[in-house]
Amino acid sequence: MAKNKLQVIYDFDFLLLALNANVKPYKLAWCLNKDLKLNLVKAENIEIGFNEQKSLSIQNFLDRSEFQTVRLIRNRAEDTDGAYNAYLLPELKNFDYLVLLENESSTFDENTFISEVKRIPFVQFTTKIDIQSLKSKDNLIF
Repeated sequence: MAKNKLQVIYDFDFLLLALNANVKPYKLAWCLNKDLKLNLVKAENIEIGFNEQKSLSIQNFLDRSEFQTVRLIRNRAEDTDGAYNAYLLPELKNFDYLVLLENESSTFDENTFISEVKRIPFVQFTTKIDIQSLKSKDNLIF
């Protein structure tokens, strides 16, 4: 009997920025709100479960409007049991935060947004990430 395989291809149609900032998530969200005129609010933690009874709990802040969604995500999982340190994107473990930006507006300038993020005093380093090059890009589907 022939086996059928289901192949699912996701569309990663968003901008992904990786940030280094040595501040608490709420303080970075406040700075982004103030400097970029966003309205990031604390959202429910993202829970990613694995087969071995382990799960990740990731802090995130969300700003959703009609044409744009901005999400500030902490790359390191909250330490719930102290057993292990895990990252949402392990290949980017040198970065503290991720910014996911979905924008459907034709007037949006990506380079201006990135330069505004770089001007925030607490942000030490910012870079744009090629999502297709990530091995664990499926962790960004939530």
